[in-house]
Amino acid sequence: MMMRPVLSLFPVLASLSLIACSPKTDTSTPTEAEASASSAASTSASKAADVAAGYVGRWTGPEGTSLEVVARQHDYEVTLSGKNTPGVFTGTVNGSAMQIERNGETLLIRHTTGAKTGVKYLADKLDCVSVSNGEGYCRD
Repeated sequence: MMMRPVLSLFPVLASLSLIACSPKTDTSTPTEAEASASSAASTSASKAADVAAGYVGRWTGPEGTSLEVVARQHDYEVTLSGKNTPGVFTGTVNGSAMQIERNGETLLIRHTTGAKTGVKYLADKLDCVSVSNGEGYCRD
């Protein structure tokens, strides 16, 4: 009986195992809806950042009161000091305003003039924000 040489299957099996164990590369492109949603989210975040930039910094009020807005990673730290319910609050952008929750009440901090804050001491100032009627702060 004649012996035939056995063909080695090792190279073939090794190649197949490498192919089977290799990570799949995702070459799919996003759908139009996914691309649109991603673009809208990016635009919305950009607009919110633009709005918030106008609030970031220190604002002063009468009798040593102040409001300070500091940007954090996903929201803003709003510190109110003085006589009108002082504290540190989380701020978020709501339209063109900065929104905080204080003592269970949702408040919108809005840009305004000193005259419109309702605070006599601020009447001649132009670059101001108002938290509520009679509670305002301005940049000096």
